[in-house]
Amino acid sequence: DVLDEGIKSSPAEFSSYVDRFYTLFAVPPNTFLYVVAGNHDMGFHYEITPFLNQRFMNAMKAPSVKRVTLRGNHFILVNSMALEGDGCFLCRPTEVALNKIAKHLKCAKGIGECPPAKAIKRYSRPILLQHYPMYRESDAFCSEPDEAPGAEKKKKFLERRECLSREASQQLLDILNPRLVVDGHTHHGCRSMHGDDTLEVTIPSFSWRNKNNPSFLL
Repeated sequence: DVLDEGIKSSPAEFSSYVDRFYTLFAVPPNTFLYVVAGNHDMGFHYEITPFLNQRFMNAMKAPSVKRVTLRGNHFILVNSMALEGDGCFLCRPTEVALNKIAKHLKCAKGIGECPPAKAIKRYSRPILLQHYPMYRESDAFCSEPDEAPGAEKKKKFLERRECLSREASQQLLDILNPRLVVDGHTHHGCRSMHGDDTLEVTIPSFSWRNKNNPSFLL
């Protein structure tokens, strides 16, 4: 989440939110800034309208799926709310875009039929950036310094609201085979492994509103 209540904002309020974001996270001209949408930016899946989605995309230059390659590292940015799998105006294009990236990654490995001009020149396992954590039952196993407090750790997560669904999580792991997944949403820190070699890092909230020790990841 880069906004507070993006779903409820008037045009003037939304513009103010965007200006505040770019002021707080100002970067030099030669530094890249990329944004991943969260539920506070446009709503949970069934709250999102084409208008809310397009407004955020235009302001933050943040499509539902984006691949960025920096120094041979492939970053895949995904809108978590677009992974419902119901074929809606948001989810279907996201699925198509992810499958296209997966095909490009396979081509870079020399798997399958590839066009003469490869979209990805050199293969490396991608880094997945998203808002929701991958599917997990709770934070009970987390053991980070900024983990959720005692009772909250054991609270069961609701799929598609507090984490991705089991199906969406497995699909991302299967088609992208990421080496690292970075996400947030829960407001608390956690590290987990998927299989033997996919690390997931859930970053605690950066906002004092949510946590009294704001965090970020370098």
